[in-house]
Amino acid sequence: MSTWNDIGKTTEFVPLGTFWSGDWNVPEQDVYAQTTGRDRFEMLRKSIYSTSQVQINQTLYALAVAVLEDAGLVGEEYFVDTELQDYSVPYSYFEDQSHREALRKIAEACLGQVYCNRDGILRIEGPSFLIAQTTSVDTLTRDDYFSKDNPVKWSEVVNYIEVETQPLKPDTLQEVYASNEAVAITTGAEKTITAFYNNSPCINAVATVSGNATLTQAIYYSWGASIKVTGIANGSFIIAINAQPLKILNKDKIIRQDLVSIADMGTLKYTYPGNPLVQTVSIAETIADNLLAYYKDPRRDVEVDWRGNPAVLLGDRVTVTDKLEQNDYYVVKQELEFDGALNARLSGRKA
Repeated sequence: MSTWNDIGKTTEFVPLGTFWSGDWNVPEQDVYAQTTGRDRFEMLRKSIYSTSQVQINQTLYALAVAVLEDAGLVGEEYFVDTELQDYSVPYSYFEDQSHREALRKIAEACLGQVYCNRDGILRIEGPSFLIAQTTSVDTLTRDDYFSKDNPVKWSEVVNYIEVETQPLKPDTLQEVYASNEAVAITTGAEKTITAFYNNSPCINAVATVSGNATLTQAIYYSWGASIKVTGIANGSFIIAINAQPLKILNKDKIIRQDLVSIADMGTLKYTYPGNPLVQTVSIAETIADNLLAYYKDPRRDVEVDWRGNPAVLLGDRVTVTDKLEQNDYYVVKQELEFDGALNARLSGRKA
């Protein structure tokens, strides 16, 4: 996509993204081919993060990097905000789920954001990243847009916030897996058994093999283990695994409320969804404070239909003016259309 630069009187080419094609539609009677482009974040919706082990006292930053690297990304293909190093999780794990869902939970646990930019870089930003953008990259005047709306979102006002912690504590060492029946094996043969714990997640797992086989390799995950055995004689074997299950114990409920707003509009309650990465009171308090500060008053965000500027990116700060006022907004969405002329619909969050 190209855009005209009035200052240098040159044409600037702006990338609209890096995409991977999906199914192709090529009708024989027509002269076009059609496909849908998916960015890197959408591609991660189809890959599964199944190698998660219980991590002790790891930051959200370290967890995000682990998920990204498990998905096959290298350093230049992603960006993780160092602010996520301020959020530590006593016991962290992920059940089998897509890499995209795991990244969503990490971003949710700090009220950050995760998305793929136009260069194909997957970005995970902390809650303060947008606030740090203090300079407006573009100004939209009445000459630039066709219509502008500042909806007052009373329906999204919340003045009573509940955030519940999900603290994990190790239980006593116990048997979490035992073979239902003996497995046949011959001398020198190798078999790999995938064992699923009766309770998950678990830590400090130890597998034992009895019968006509010996334990060759054991890889332990939060949900189970991959056990490799080698036969020492013709016969059969059974596997048992002892471990410490982690259980959610002694939850804390953090409540934040705005008494002035409650007196004016009544109690408007929001309960933060349970997130296994929110285990400490300090993180729960931070989430509750930030949610209340943002949602206790009706927000006047912006929706603009305008001529468009493909150089404007997600998270950019833009200024929108009209005959009465001038305000800054963070770009949270921009839809571009081109049918001989460029048109865009921009959604902005009040700065």
